[in-house]
Amino acid sequence: MTSPHPARILSAMELFIEQLRGLPRRPGESWQGAVVRMPTWITEEGPRPYRPRVAVWIAVKAGTMSRPDICRPDEMNLGRVLGGLVGFATDPELGGYLPERIEVRDPALAEHLQGALFTLGVEVACTDELTALDLAMAQMAEDLGGGPQVPGLLSGDSVTVEAARRFAEAAVAFYQAAPWKHLTDEDLIQIESPEGPTGLRFATVLGAAGQTFGLGFYNKSQECWDIHRSDDPEEWFSRRKRGVWNLTLNGITEIPVSDADLWEDHGLPVAGDRAYPCLMCYSPDGTVKRPSAAVLGFAESLLRALARSTEEHIDSGRWTVAVEMAGGPSQFTLALPDLLKPPTHQELMKRGFAPDRRTMEQMQAQMHRFLDGKDLKSMDEVNAAIQREFMGKPADPTRFPPRNALEEAQEFCYQAFDAIGRRQLQLARKALAVSPDCADAYVLLAERTSDPNEAAELYAKGVAAGERGLGRERFEMDAGHFWGIISTRPYMRARLGLAQSLEQLGREVEAVEHYRELLRLNPGDNQGVRYLYLPLAMKLGRDAEAARFMKESQDEESANWAYTRALLAYRVGGVSAPARMELRKAMRINPYVVPCLLAEMPQEPLPASYSPGSREEAMICAAELRSVFTATPGAREWLDDEARRLRRQRRKQEEERGKKKRR
Repeated sequence: MTSPHPARILSAMELFIEQLRGLPRRPGESWQGAVVRMPTWITEEGPRPYRPRVAVWIAVKAGTMSRPDICRPDEMNLGRVLGGLVGFATDPELGGYLPERIEVRDPALAEHLQGALFTLGVEVACTDELTALDLAMAQMAEDLGGGPQVPGLLSGDSVTVEAARRFAEAAVAFYQAAPWKHLTDEDLIQIESPEGPTGLRFATVLGAAGQTFGLGFYNKSQECWDIHRSDDPEEWFSRRKRGVWNLTLNGITEIPVSDADLWEDHGLPVAGDRAYPCLMCYSPDGTVKRPSAAVLGFAESLLRALARSTEEHIDSGRWTVAVEMAGGPSQFTLALPDLLKPPTHQELMKRGFAPDRRTMEQMQAQMHRFLDGKDLKSMDEVNAAIQREFMGKPADPTRFPPRNALEEAQEFCYQAFDAIGRRQLQLARKALAVSPDCADAYVLLAERTSDPNEAAELYAKGVAAGERGLGRERFEMDAGHFWGIISTRPYMRARLGLAQSLEQLGREVEAVEHYRELLRLNPGDNQGVRYLYLPLAMKLGRDAEAARFMKESQDEESANWAYTRALLAYRVGGVSAPARMELRKAMRINPYVVPCLLAEMPQEPLPASYSPGSREEAMICAAELRSVFTATPGAREWLDDEARRLRRQRRKQEEERGKKKRR
């Protein structure tokens, strides 16, 4: 609370006293007052969010509250607080009186009031126990928040400010160590010792995708795979008897307001604007529990242990680190069971992990090695030989082993495609150690990073590696049917990844050139590059180029193709008969695309698969075309108008059919 110049304080105080003089005192009544933070955030003013301040006075027995005086934190001062007190005392709806006692938390405010109100016979006390005021503020928080507030960290059994400070310090160390650079939420960590509290015996590191950072907790390893396998995680969670613990790092507006107060009032450390730690247990009935001192201490020590864990520790599969705790040094032994004993393909399938289609290429590569050098006279002989050697047999690289370092490195990549978590990274690094020309190894590394700049750099290295490994002659001889040659596919994957990363970074001119070259090398477009190339070409104003490509390409009945044709017709001719015809054709193919394009950007992830004409197809189509529709002036309004026009025509047709039936 800021204070005016001392001379002005005296003048203001005398004025306040004169306004209060003559008011009767009400025996037995006490008032409680404080400057409190409003339980809401202002986020649109200035670089940092803030909570408005309000000076509040409560009459304990009468149950009345002063009219709130809400302002920015830097606008709250002693004058406003005293003015609120005078306004409350002289409010005609209150009746006009002074209490027998006034209670405040702020020692400076108490000191000012004691000297002034003593002459009026009002006792002033400084105390932390302002029960009536706290209840009123809690009710205000519920009213503004639409329900009960999440309890604060200090509500946990025996949790103290010092325990909260140690937890905050551990979270800073964890955030700065950034273990999500080494581990994903597929790397289940077993906490072997000390034994964790119920619900915190296994953990996964969150943050590899660049969205939610922190730790997810499980009581048993199977819980992690059950939720991964579940089609509806919320439904799985609702069947549980026990809650689930999560530790997330958030912005200050995303943690309970009482936690925000705790960090601000006591100066607890935080690593960044989006690094405020929050540990909560979410119960199936919708309630939230905060940790006890024991649970908080365990989480603190685990954060410290993970912060001290190196890549060498992690790659060993089991490691022990020492951490300093309030009660002295302690040791944590952590393990990654999937590194100590990698799961088989069948085990991953049982956990709910869909097989990576790229693993199918391993068998094709072995077939190529098997056929190399064989003098087979016809395709019938080739097919017969392949049937004899491979039908009903699993891929086994030892039968037809790699012939050179690049093929040996690629075998590590095939293994990585059939693995999860840290093991993928280990196998990709093994591949590069065998051959630096292994493009798929860079693809695997790029897929593991959430940083688009880092991803673009890795994909670029993959493109360069692919060019070295294939040789210039291959690009000249085999352009036009590149994907049909198994050894070119890692290069094609790396170049597509590079193009998408460049587009994400806003380097769209570079990206569209990569898309176009991929289509030149493989006009059959097994990778679906056309769905990325056409919208970007139009967004860059290359409408003639896009129209020429569509004319030269084989027509198709997909929603993306149809809506792309409609948009191109609109961009070329505006609101015209050809554009309307193309749009109506597109709406017959999938009517759900228009509302998806007109809606705000969805928050839920895109579906993994779809059927033609489905809502799932519409979601994917809208995601691919939204940016170019938005970038085309008037396109969204045209979509909306045409959809409304079509609905009116259909209603009219239905009415006409109804009239004919009644006749």
